[in-house]
Amino acid sequence: MRLRRWFLLLLILFAACTHAQTIKLGAEDDWYPYSGVRDGQPAGFAEDLIKEAFKAEGIEVKFYSLPYARCMAETKVGNLLGCFDAARNSLLEPNFLWPAYPMYMARINIYALANSTESGLGPHDLEGREVAVTNNYEYGEDFDTDKKIHRNVSNQDVQGFRMLMAGRVQYMVAYDKVANYLFARYKDQFSGKFKIVGQTGAPGLYLAFSRKYPDAQQFVDKFDAGIAVIRQDGRYRLIEEKWQ
Repeated sequence: MRLRRWFLLLLILFAACTHAQTIKLGAEDDWYPYSGVRDGQPAGFAEDLIKEAFKAEGIEVKFYSLPYARCMAETKVGNLLGCFDAARNSLLEPNFLWPAYPMYMARINIYALANSTESGLGPHDLEGREVAVTNNYEYGEDFDTDKKIHRNVSNQDVQGFRMLMAGRVQYMVAYDKVANYLFARYKDQFSGKFKIVGQTGAPGLYLAFSRKYPDAQQFVDKFDAGIAVIRQDGRYRLIEEKWQ
């Protein structure tokens, strides 16, 4: 009888050790193709990448879709373990834990109306100008720390492009792939309306972890290890190809 009890106890302990741990992460809900909501579910390049990286370390991920500003705020205070996709800069640096490397790099363009004759603009060329931005998005260190830029804030990138089209701002800043997706989705409105006149940067995009969430550092370490695994075994490349 005693032997049977020990055997059952060992089975329970084995099951507990082999059962995948589950974590919940905040996911930007309106930044497709990197991260968004499709058919009511979180979807995008970042979701696939994060899921595979943690899977390589035996961790299952559940995503909670919400606006980026709220996602980062909830992560900062410790209500969420992490949020993505964050462009790490000196303003965010002290408030979050960061993986060793970004998930990917992304180019940020400066857009003007199609009849603009300008080109080669950088962040400091926008000083004193009216520029559409999306709430709490990062656009590269030089842009984010330049207080001379007049920011007109909206809740979505599509709203910023509509502001530009209506002449309420002189420029819109947006990530290249996100803008291209919007131009295709709203083709009837946006086709031929805008041109790229410069860039604000090409920062790395991160999964930002909370400094206040219990044991968050262990998940940063697991994520770093998982990213290394999927880069080595080819899964990272397959995910990239899927979202080209």
